[in-house]
Amino acid sequence: MHIYAKARGIISALRNWENFMSSQYLPFEVLEKGKKKPSKYLAQLQLREIKTYEIVCPKECEDQVMGMLKPNGNFAGVWTKPIRAMARLMGLKKPSTTWKPNILPPMDGISLIVMGTKDDKMNWEKKKSKDVFALGHKPKEML
Repeated sequence: MHIYAKARGIISALRNWENFMSSQYLPFEVLEKGKKKPSKYLAQLQLREIKTYEIVCPKECEDQVMGMLKPNGNFAGVWTKPIRAMARLMGLKKPSTTWKPNILPPMDGISLIVMGTKDDKMNWEKKKSKDVFALGHKPKEML
């Protein structure tokens, strides 16, 4: 069974909660082949984070960063529709497909899918000068 939940809070408190949850063992029984009675086992509760990252880089380096991410999308099957819907809501474009793997970070136990890309928007504009002389007006004597 998979239970999905979102949590927010102080990082240290979240880490304590995660450590507590992942240290719990739950009993279950399995009827093994050739046996009449079920065998008793303990299963460790597993927490798997589903996070969204915004990775900011220059447009010219998109292929280089994609090569570092090396998206494999192993969990895309179940998540395809929700991820596509989120990408549409966020106004994302399809990511580059021309990348080649380069420097690879440790990826053991990690499945990564790239949702899409978005171009930078400048949050400032060069203000127009209010100086009449800078606008090209020349002073004239009015006699």
